[in-house]
Amino acid sequence: MLLTTGHARARPEQQQASADEPLEAKPEDGHSLTAPRPADDELATVAPTTTPVPAVAITQGATTGAATEATHSQPVVTAVPATSSTSTSTTVPAPLLPAAPEQPEYLKHCFYADEHLCMYGHDGQGNEAPDVLGHISTTPESDSQGIGLQVNASQGNSQNLERNANSCQCHEHPAKANSWYCCNISQMSMISSCSNISKWTNLHVRNLTVRTIDLSNPIFRSLQSLAVTDGNITRLINAFPRHSALKCLNISNNNISEIPSRMFKDVPHLEFFGMSRNNLSLVPHHNQNKNITVDISGNMRMLCNPLNEIINNDSFNFVNPKHSYCLYNATHEWFQSTDLVSVEQLESTKRCMTKCPVIPNYGSCKCRFESIMIIQDDQSKPKCHVDCSNLGLVELPPRLPDNTFVLNITNNKITSLGDHFQTNPTYHNINRLVADNNQISSIYEFEGTKFIENFQRIYMRNNSLSKIPEYFLNNALMDTGRRIYLAGNKLQCDCNSAKTLQNWLKERSTDIPDYMEIRCRNIPQSVIELQEAKLCQSPPDWTDYIYYLIAAEVILLLGLITKVSYDYWVFKTSGYLPWPASKMPKLPCDWLCES
Repeated sequence: MLLTTGHARARPEQQQASADEPLEAKPEDGHSLTAPRPADDELATVAPTTTPVPAVAITQGATTGAATEATHSQPVVTAVPATSSTSTSTTVPAPLLPAAPEQPEYLKHCFYADEHLCMYGHDGQGNEAPDVLGHISTTPESDSQGIGLQVNASQGNSQNLERNANSCQCHEHPAKANSWYCCNISQMSMISSCSNISKWTNLHVRNLTVRTIDLSNPIFRSLQSLAVTDGNITRLINAFPRHSALKCLNISNNNISEIPSRMFKDVPHLEFFGMSRNNLSLVPHHNQNKNITVDISGNMRMLCNPLNEIINNDSFNFVNPKHSYCLYNATHEWFQSTDLVSVEQLESTKRCMTKCPVIPNYGSCKCRFESIMIIQDDQSKPKCHVDCSNLGLVELPPRLPDNTFVLNITNNKITSLGDHFQTNPTYHNINRLVADNNQISSIYEFEGTKFIENFQRIYMRNNSLSKIPEYFLNNALMDTGRRIYLAGNKLQCDCNSAKTLQNWLKERSTDIPDYMEIRCRNIPQSVIELQEAKLCQSPPDWTDYIYYLIAAEVILLLGLITKVSYDYWVFKTSGYLPWPASKMPKLPCDWLCES
């Protein structure tokens, strides 16, 4: 009711307005977000706001009295009176912009207008556009005119739409110079009709419903940052103007499925290209030497094969590669599938190639990556396969590519594994070691390593192993599916081999498939053929005759006692000693027998 009273009183005065205050505000004569809007005395306008405010006062002029109304923390309709010498007014604070988080380095030249700026009406000069319904009286006296006013408002809106199509619909950013934003654009003329376009530095267009954009449009010639987001664009055509100053381009959240392959031909300064959440399958080539950061996340039709060429170009950096995917055609043993593979995985395959070992004086290893197996929501790392076979190596390579899962060192002259599996991080991911036909004498170096915890296959055929450390291999072979191949090694066989190792090999026949071909170096037979009875016989020793010596001594002692007893009996009965005893010299103890 207060608004209606003020409006009714303002009508006569509007007819006497000065020349510099127009009677009717046109769409193209609006005002900025922060500047107060000139109007006639006591004219109140209604502007919607969604920003919670503690309290808003509605004040009328002195001739009509004063009234106040308070609202608390909810969206309100705020009535602001006109500025005059006889009235007081309250200024509606401009909506507070949320604090911008610190941007990464690659976005330092990018301009983005906050989405809430599009919630307020503006004209082509960056000022608030008049609200047709703002002049509708809501007093009981004017209720009878409501229907007619609504019809007039509807007609006014239609006329505004027609005028908007041929007038500038962009607004200058209140805080950043030479930076403009445009909202709800249905025709490019809504941008091209703006004045001083050549002086614009940054432009952000939200909700552009034009299906095709011509990049050669002069609108884009002077821009350093161009963002066209949250629209319905399906296609970009042509290339940017020659010698474009563009440093940041963002076309995210549209329906774009086609981009010119040469769109960056004359954009030498581009640093960031955001194309996330579209329907793209290819990334245009960038022939400049300067690094460029790209965001391809959300393009679920992106193809991996063309993307691999981009990844191999060191001038491209990807935003969030772990969650940016492409379609990968995987060939398995008996079927083919198309999986979503992350850019991070593709970058890993690149590192597999570029960091392949080169051994001085021996040659270069060959590297490739195995097929990428994808599990839903849990992507496995690409497995780098390093082949250093047939190079005549005498020791292991000092460094391997990241994510090396397979190492082939077959047909070399390696004698020791060294401490690589214990201290070298590039060896920690290996789960398959192929080391056939070398001179490796021990595998004790595996004890306590990550390799022995995670391995799936060990190929140690035709080496120089003398012993098998079954005590730590027992724990290593607890997990099913692991295999160790030891055929062609000649062990030092002994009684322990016949008693313990033979039984252990039989128990682990599944884990050591070629156990039958493990042979002895000191006996011409395989370990599995050893006979305990033959191997466990100890060599002759003097201790074996101790019992015979004791028995002989006992017999001699008994014979001596018997002889002495016999001689004594003869002497007592016949009075003389037997001839052997009579010939013996007398001893001091003989007096005992003579008494």
